[in-house]
Amino acid sequence: KYDLLLSANNNNPRVHFITDTKENPKEPPMFCMLMRKKLTNGIITGIRQLEFDRIMEITISSRDELLDVTEMKLIIEIMGRHSNISLVENEIIIDSIKRINKFISSYREVLPGRTYVYPPMTKVDFFTLDFEQFKAALAFLKDKSLSKAVMDSFQGISKPLSLEICHRAKIDDAKKVDTLSNSELEAVFQVMSALLDEKEFNIYTNEKETIIYDFSAIDLAYYSGYRKNTYPTLSLLLENYYHMKDMLFRIKEKSGSITQLISNKLERNYNKLNKLLEEQKDAIEADVFKIYGDLILSNLYNIKGNENSVKLFNFYDDTTIEIPMSTRLTPSENAQKYYAKYNKGRRALAFIADQMRITKNEVFYLESLMDSLTKCTAISELNEIKDELVESGYIKKTGKINKKPKIQKITEPMKFKTSEGYPVLVGKNNKQNDELTLKTASKDDLWFHVKDIPGSHVIIRSDGKLPNEQSIHEAAMLAAFYSKARLSSKVPVDYALVRHVKKPRQANPGMVIYTDNKTIYVTPQENEILNLKADR
Repeated sequence: KYDLLLSANNNNPRVHFITDTKENPKEPPMFCMLMRKKLTNGIITGIRQLEFDRIMEITISSRDELLDVTEMKLIIEIMGRHSNISLVENEIIIDSIKRINKFISSYREVLPGRTYVYPPMTKVDFFTLDFEQFKAALAFLKDKSLSKAVMDSFQGISKPLSLEICHRAKIDDAKKVDTLSNSELEAVFQVMSALLDEKEFNIYTNEKETIIYDFSAIDLAYYSGYRKNTYPTLSLLLENYYHMKDMLFRIKEKSGSITQLISNKLERNYNKLNKLLEEQKDAIEADVFKIYGDLILSNLYNIKGNENSVKLFNFYDDTTIEIPMSTRLTPSENAQKYYAKYNKGRRALAFIADQMRITKNEVFYLESLMDSLTKCTAISELNEIKDELVESGYIKKTGKINKKPKIQKITEPMKFKTSEGYPVLVGKNNKQNDELTLKTASKDDLWFHVKDIPGSHVIIRSDGKLPNEQSIHEAAMLAAFYSKARLSSKVPVDYALVRHVKKPRQANPGMVIYTDNKTIYVTPQENEILNLKADR
């Protein structure tokens, strides 16, 4: 038994086997009910692909209400937003999952009772052509670049595949068709002819698998700089590809409100810091008020009343200084006024310094949460960040309060291996970081973190041994790459034994202090990170 998925979804149309089936809706769609009625207990007698295009026909033999044998075709057209699935009998459409009338398409109607007409096919099947026919097909697009002409002329050629063909033929993909020599056309023809003999089912992503670039049934040197996941069958590849796309879409959709919340909090704190800096500058300048008071008191008998300002000798720097005076106050009262301003400024300095420390800590924490969001590859990891925001008071808790909070299992960290063979664990968020450093790691393991920048906790599981310089460098690379400084060069990374890493009381998740550390400077390189993957 095989479960075959047929999808005419505008964004993700496809046909492939699946191992994980979705729950059926309570009420089946009309087209589904029609197929149950017409095709249940039928026998598939043929499956064919129309030339090399994205049209599949499944021929099914079954019996009607009078027990007469009937032959039907389920025709699946995989063509982006024009994708469709039609049930056809004797070339007449019984129904389609999408009904197309003449107002939508003037070329063909896809409606019950109409004769089924194949979609227009403007491209040719390359694998039916000889070299001369191949050249003639390209000649129609002689003003186009080679990659564009190959993609627009032949069935089944996507943009990445057309670029790969040019790459393998060692020809600039932007080169115009009419400028190609016969030998260059021959090279392209030979490369394309060899494609059918290749089978390597790959998905290409960035290292963190947070961006999916493409999938392919052959190895694409065009994507050699990206992470490559290889699958044993094309169906398994497609199932995983669309599962990953769906997961990333859900993560992006669900993380939007969290990202906005953190961004707003950060913006507020950045503004607060700027205001505190201005107040700090004003408070520092309050030192001049003490000088004013000292000079007025030392010259009380020389100052006449009812003056807007007085010029006095400043014995602190041997200059003459002009001091503003209030005519409503005596010279002594003016001096006391300046002393009061000075004392207020000094008190403000202490308060401002304390507020700046609190605000900077909050900014660091919020930036660490923002950094954690960029590493999410699963809904469970996103939920951990959301739970942390609830626990930290940034999000109000909804629902009933449970007196016995359930024990939540922390998601798994990323796993790597140094060239020396030591396992390396990398936390994706603050909860993982705490679990990793405070519970998973042993006291003699090495702990890494970028200096004064939000990022992941990184642990080398060394079993009490001292890793070599290369392993330390590789772990530092991971700490720098999975931090806010991933795009920087010469990033300082601190490392120490786990026994020297402590968590202060009432500190935010992921926040620790450490001693007896050393610092190494590294420049993150994604290709080096790829070589450290534990499952390579």
